[in-house]
Amino acid sequence: MAFSNTYSQEATMTDETSDVSLKTKKFTPGWGIGIKASTFGFGADVIKSFNQNFTLRLGGSYMKQDIKISTFDDLGGSAFNYTTLGSISLIFDYYIFRSVYISAGAMYNMTKLEFESQAEESQTIGNIEISPETIGSVTYTLLPNEICPYLGIGFGHTLSRNKLVAFNFDLGAVYQGSPKVKLDATGMVTPTANPEQQQLLQENVKDWKFYPFMNFQLSFRIF
Repeated sequence: MAFSNTYSQEATMTDETSDVSLKTKKFTPGWGIGIKASTFGFGADVIKSFNQNFTLRLGGSYMKQDIKISTFDDLGGSAFNYTTLGSISLIFDYYIFRSVYISAGAMYNMTKLEFESQAEESQTIGNIEISPETIGSVTYTLLPNEICPYLGIGFGHTLSRNKLVAFNFDLGAVYQGSPKVKLDATGMVTPTANPEQQQLLQENVKDWKFYPFMNFQLSFRIF
């Protein structure tokens, strides 16, 4: 009888321990913030989990970089690349497995690519000295669509289910349409910015409709 009572008590304690363990591991919806590095730059997200399968992310990224890409010593000029990357994104994540999810959403695309060639030194033709301002510059700008749909796949957790910290990786594509080309010129080189030249440049980039998206994110559960 004593053995039976002892066994019964141990079984009860085991069941209670299991119940506590299950309650501890039980998923609870919550909010979090994430910091990220992506092909749109560096940024942050506000994250909301609704259940074990569905989360929502609202965030933004930004990066700006200006590079001198070449120098024309014989012409006394240089070429520059001014790159602005950025987006405001709203992304829905649906988990198809515990650590694998598919994502769909939209982004406000702030990307702008600008290439400029300009004279930096005066040029002498015969007895005439021509200043860099008189020679002028040529600027070639690429602008994708502002509102762009996104589709991708992700690995990890956008927000931890029961812990404080989580990590996830996204891989997908943003449909940005054919970039719009803007061609401007000043000074003596103004005639180079003609409609024919702009149309030729537009043809060269017409197939640049998809922008690859990679994102590494570290998130922290707030509550």
